[in-house]
Amino acid sequence: MLVKEYMSKNPIVLTSNDDVKSAFNLLLEKGIRQAPVVDKGELVGIVSDRDLRMAMVQNLKMNNLTVGLIMTKDPVIISVASYITYSSNLIRIGKFNAIPVIEESGELTGIISTTDILKCFLEVMDDDYMPLISK
Repeated sequence: MLVKEYMSKNPIVLTSNDDVKSAFNLLLEKGIRQAPVVDKGELVGIVSDRDLRMAMVQNLKMNNLTVGLIMTKDPVIISVASYITYSSNLIRIGKFNAIPVIEESGELTGIISTTDILKCFLEVMDDDYMPLISK
């Protein structure tokens, strides 16, 4: 099973110039916990709802706080052709919630999250266990 089969395609992206409060509200509105940061078509970082929340609390008096100031720069990435087990190990070891997914060309094409991986693993579990999981 490959990452491209389970990733969330065409993810919501932010730019490094986006306002932190607006970015946080967008993540809330879309029901997502992290977003890749893209400037001029290039992946430059990733930011989580936790990063945004912490920045707002710690910088209550800063009105012009941008995503670029708090994002994780040069995030770990994974290829669409990678195995899902590899992505799950990256997430486990790095304690990430998600990893941006790139095409062979280097272009951002998706994001693989812990939820996406869990969905994959649930699909391959033996049918005997499904009644226990759905309770």
